[in-house]
Amino acid sequence: MSAPNQPRFVVQELGLKDFCVYDTKTGLSRYPCFTRRGAQKIADRKSAEQLAKENR
Repeated sequence: MSAPNQPRFVVQELGLKDFCVYDTKTGLSRYPCFTRRGAQKIADRKSAEQLAKENR
């Protein structure tokens, strides 16, 4: 489980030019990307969506 002040979705580097978005709550890696920047954009978007969902 992630701490309350840590983002739920983080970038995980699997290899050279191989990144994915890791969900710290479920322990699943999803959304494969070839660049860290692409994976970071997805992680930021997913974290924002999750925060908005929790604050309803």
